[in-house]
Amino acid sequence: MSTIQERVEEKQEDRFVINDDAKADWALEKLRDLKGAKKKKEELAEKRKMMIDSWLEEESSKLDNEIEFFEGLLTEYAMKLKEENKDLKTHSLPFGKLKFRKQNPKWNYDEEKLLRFLKITGIDAIKVKEQIDKQALKNIVKVVGNKAIHPETGEIIEGVEIEEREEKFSIDV
Repeated sequence: MSTIQERVEEKQEDRFVINDDAKADWALEKLRDLKGAKKKKEELAEKRKMMIDSWLEEESSKLDNEIEFFEGLLTEYAMKLKEENKDLKTHSLPFGKLKFRKQNPKWNYDEEKLLRFLKITGIDAIKVKEQIDKQALKNIVKVVGNKAIHPETGEIIEGVEIEEREEKFSIDV
């Protein structure tokens, strides 16, 4: 009877190992084929999604027209009720409510004109968003170990730590 360790070692011995350029090239070809097969499946799925999206859009459009029709009829009816009772806020029915609510005024802005006016007149209603220019910081500081150092004072710059990373491996097929 073999132990688990022996079975693991046996499986590791049986597994495919790339130990020369011919096997590596075969594995790259296999990888390219697998990625191609995956892409074909993704393309098929995308076509099916487009068909379903198209069907849903068509069906929704039909229903939206009917919804719009009934909302129009209910709006006409609610307006008639409002003419009869100027103080009407809510008209309750078993399957829903017809409501009237006062709205706050809507402000429409021409950002460019308004910003210019606020700057000229000195009205304090402009937000200034501060953010770090990370590239400029990298160009200015000295790096010592995993710390960023102020080049003139030698002071450690708080709030940044540099993390060394290993080489990144990638496969192109």
